[in-house]
Amino acid sequence: MNSKAYKKQEKRTPKATEPAVALAYQREHSLPAHAILGVNVNAFSEPLNRVDTFREGLHKKSFEKLKEITGLDNNTLARALGVSSKTIQRKQIFDVIQSEKMYELAELYALGISYFGEDGFRHWMERPLFSIGNRKPIELIDVSEGIMLLKAEIMRLQHGVAI
Repeated sequence: MNSKAYKKQEKRTPKATEPAVALAYQREHSLPAHAILGVNVNAFSEPLNRVDTFREGLHKKSFEKLKEITGLDNNTLARALGVSSKTIQRKQIFDVIQSEKMYELAELYALGISYFGEDGFRHWMERPLFSIGNRKPIELIDVSEGIMLLKAEIMRLQHGVAI
């Protein structure tokens, strides 16, 4: 048998790398869509629950919470929901399409705020991005496909995939 001298391995203490710290921060400080809309977590926990919630319609208080978190004005949110600002003022319960759109916006903002922080995400939404044809992200929130594109862009950034 051949005996070899092994170096005694030093005990290493694990170090948190920047991505690990960011991920831990993200988990601690993430704001889920239901919290942004001020709705019970069960309303969005399952796909059929979401269907029922959208059919019942989200209330004005959900719109107000969304407005508060996003920092968007009535006109911008009205355009994003596909209604006039007068309709926004009158509505107490939103219809299915508007409720779904509010949820999509809440998901986008939850994802963006968890990655950039509230002020950072607001700034990101106002800055033209090369990866989306030098458009401002805020210009895409009136279309579901635009919201999906923005979510994909944030997820690329989260995973270090730059374009």
